[in-house]
Amino acid sequence: MKFAHDYTEILRAEAYPSQWVQSAISYRRLKKCIKKVRKELLSLGLRPEILNLLWHQSQVANAAGYDTSGGDSRSFGFQYSLSKSPLTSFWLPKLTFVIDPTDGSPIDAFISPQTLEFLQQLNKIPLPIPAATLARLDSELGSFTDDGSLAVISDGELSVDERGESSKLDDRAETAHSIEIPLSADSEFFQILNKELSGLDELQEREQIVLSGRVKDLRQQIVKVSKPQFRRSQSALYTWREIFRLYIDMQVFFCTDERGSGQRDSQTASWQLEKFQATLKQDRNVKKLGKEGRAALETFLCINSVLLQNLKFQEINRTALTKILKKFDKRTALRAGTIFPKLMAAETFLAETMAKAVCYTISEEVLTVIPQLDDYLCPICFNISFKPVRLRCNHVFCIRCLVIMQRAKQNKCALCRESVVMEATGANLDMDLLAFLASTFPKETKAKQKENERAATIDLYGNSYDSCSVM
Repeated sequence: MKFAHDYTEILRAEAYPSQWVQSAISYRRLKKCIKKVRKELLSLGLRPEILNLLWHQSQVANAAGYDTSGGDSRSFGFQYSLSKSPLTSFWLPKLTFVIDPTDGSPIDAFISPQTLEFLQQLNKIPLPIPAATLARLDSELGSFTDDGSLAVISDGELSVDERGESSKLDDRAETAHSIEIPLSADSEFFQILNKELSGLDELQEREQIVLSGRVKDLRQQIVKVSKPQFRRSQSALYTWREIFRLYIDMQVFFCTDERGSGQRDSQTASWQLEKFQATLKQDRNVKKLGKEGRAALETFLCINSVLLQNLKFQEINRTALTKILKKFDKRTALRAGTIFPKLMAAETFLAETMAKAVCYTISEEVLTVIPQLDDYLCPICFNISFKPVRLRCNHVFCIRCLVIMQRAKQNKCALCRESVVMEATGANLDMDLLAFLASTFPKETKAKQKENERAATIDLYGNSYDSCSVM
């Protein structure tokens, strides 16, 4: 009851959009449905205690070499499964008992007398069993919960007898056939759950499309305000570069470190986003952005806030799903909590693909608008590759480092070790990349040019100078 209250309060407190709240998992409704499932199982004489004994027998039989799924002749007498209907795409749960046709009893499965009587009645009817027939049998047999007694059987009595009992079971299994018991209340539970998870998938897809569209619009805004044509635009270019560098270093939604690599939870992502925003407030250059630049930054922060809100919404719904399946197993002993998540693993909501998709769109559409200096460093001096020389192996070095390698007769590329250095000439100068670096990193290229000129002067005249004779 506590989680149901907390779940409702969280949905209300986080100020989610109304369509989000309407699409959330209806925890209270599913709890009521679990009561119906329990009542239906009790009417069949399948109390949680008996089902737990059947599961125990299944594990023992599996350890003894029996196929608990009924896939071969060595079949066990009990199985619970979920299958998707090809017509409605709903998950249909069913209990399957492998029946000995001689007496209609399950093979090697302890059940209550009421359940045995029910199965013997079903064994006389050709399968599949219509729902109306099942209801009629239920009516004729009456309530199976009148007898309140339950025999407790020890583990030793439940195990497969190693003194020849397994061979008897094999002989019976050869002529056995299975009876499937459709569970209407159980079907209702999974139909509701399936419908709500499908609704969450559709909601995620819509939100992903909207956010991706906003990211692409943001790209156009940033391109407009950061064109390095005027001095003010150059200032904005460096400001945006610092903003995105800080955003990448913060790793708001995904961590690339060896220890905690992968997607962050909503709490950690919230801390990282708050830290990022606090750092921006202290940056004086951010405050100097023009009107359009501040609007673009506000849009960028808003996109991240919506993505964080969506991440929180996903987490609370996944928690609700885990809780309701755990409660389902506790009240019914059907162990759907281990079956259902595996069947739904490929669904968008459970696969957590939205944050990955939107963050990828941000990386490709926005962060690449402002090139980062780290992507254009010379692999030898770790300074900007100006003037860039592209070798035949397609690796790029600054002209100063290439001259040093040629003077030292180092013919092998520092990265791939291919013999291409000595053949490089002025024709290897990448003019397109040179123009790009000069326009995108004007400060860095000017500093590198001065450094190259100073190094060339030292090569010609040496590093030591005599004192001025006039002074």
